[in-house]
Amino acid sequence: MGSIDYFRSAMKSAHKGLLDVIEDLTDEQLHFRPLDQGNHIAFIIWHYVRTEDMVLNFLLQKKKPVWNEEGWDEKLGMDPRAQGTGMTDEQAAAIKIQDKSAFLKYMENTFSSSEAYLDGLKDEDLDQVHELAVMGKRSLYEVVGGTILQHSANHIGEIQYVRGLQGLKGSPV
Repeated sequence: MGSIDYFRSAMKSAHKGLLDVIEDLTDEQLHFRPLDQGNHIAFIIWHYVRTEDMVLNFLLQKKKPVWNEEGWDEKLGMDPRAQGTGMTDEQAAAIKIQDKSAFLKYMENTFSSSEAYLDGLKDEDLDQVHELAVMGKRSLYEVVGGTILQHSANHIGEIQYVRGLQGLKGSPV
């Protein structure tokens, strides 16, 4: 198995994990804030998906993010540009997913776009270095392996923790 094959498999696994970890949540559970100060799951998942969308579509492929291309910002009544990085606690707490089924569709479309992008890559493409706004020079290997896959694992763990704080099943293991 080559590196890109591993990344494709890991990305599909991460996407499944992200969808699974929120699919059974109620609106109240999705927006629960630990100690009324931590990030709620709605913010965490929105931030992660927006980041993947921005990095893989906008920064790497120089095309509109799925968020804007398909009008999800308008459909969900949310900011067309924000993705969570640098937000204050109050701004993060104000992020609300009013229509979970619509947001899940945005997630699925973003994940399909990301997987299609990876499907078009070969192992040698991973060595390409890109100059990315706010991230500097990064190889595709660093972007996919670190920025995307590590980021997804971090946020899945964070969501599982917040689930556990609510008395819900956290990690499936």
